[in-house]
Amino acid sequence: MKLDRRGFVAGLAGALAAPSAHAQDAYPSRQVRMIMPFPAGSGTDTLARLIAEQLARRWGQSVIVDNMSGAGGNIGGQTVTHAAPDGYTLLFVPAPPLVINQFMYKHQGYEPLKLAPISMIASVPYAMVVRKDFPATNVKEFVAYAKANPGKVTYASSSIGSTAQLAAVQLQMMTGVQMVHVPYRGAAPALNDVMGGHVDMVFDIVSTALPMWESNMVKVFATGGKTRSRIMPAIPTMEEAGFPGYLAVTWFAMTAPPGTPAPVIDRIYVSVVEALNMPEVADRIRGLGMDSVGLNPADSAKYFAREADMWGKIVREAAISLD
Repeated sequence: MKLDRRGFVAGLAGALAAPSAHAQDAYPSRQVRMIMPFPAGSGTDTLARLIAEQLARRWGQSVIVDNMSGAGGNIGGQTVTHAAPDGYTLLFVPAPPLVINQFMYKHQGYEPLKLAPISMIASVPYAMVVRKDFPATNVKEFVAYAKANPGKVTYASSSIGSTAQLAAVQLQMMTGVQMVHVPYRGAAPALNDVMGGHVDMVFDIVSTALPMWESNMVKVFATGGKTRSRIMPAIPTMEEAGFPGYLAVTWFAMTAPPGTPAPVIDRIYVSVVEALNMPEVADRIRGLGMDSVGLNPADSAKYFAREADMWGKIVREAAISLD
């Protein structure tokens, strides 16, 4: 997904012309705290710090990234939900705390879709990664083999309830195959066991799968985006592989506490998109294997709602629970 520069120009013009421009000019007047509810060192954390650095340069105020991990990102979501709606506490997250966890936890502790959307900032599709010696060369052959060998094909994931698991569950639901789930503590050990031939398949983001595929250590049958991956253009999408409607993309978004004034949201959004339009920032995001997006707040809200609907149906049908 590419950044819509026309949308940025329109958003910028609207923000600057708004009657409440003085309120925007006053923000921020002190340090901003960006909560990233997962440990430091991940791709999400790297992206969050890149955006925080760019915002600080534009605002002349420090923007700190606070890694507040726990409960699958829910602790960070709870903290931001209950923070003052003034723009000084923000949430930077991948998809699960906003659109998936609510279906797997009986008591998530907050209503994620009530958080004020700022922008869906970047995205990256999942890839269907298969052990090198698996007796199939594409998704249809993989499905046929799984149907002929029910309960014998295994798939890994980074954890129970992860997007990687749900990507595989979605494939099961679309095809009727039954595979055995092998959960790990993290994406790296899951991929390692596919490379080692101990597990048949895993869905992992394309940026992680790319070097293993280029080194001929695994097969990649398809990617989960609506269009082919920029870094794996030779690999078909799941739809091109014969599975229309399949979608498995992870993304990264910024939100604010419910009730944050629109002028403040607009101020942050305009600054985010200014950063995303900088060639050096775009290059760094591409270096992470991600694509810049920069959806405006209204379109981000619609996107989050669609994602929640899609993943919610999968979680409910698969009866996945983390309580």
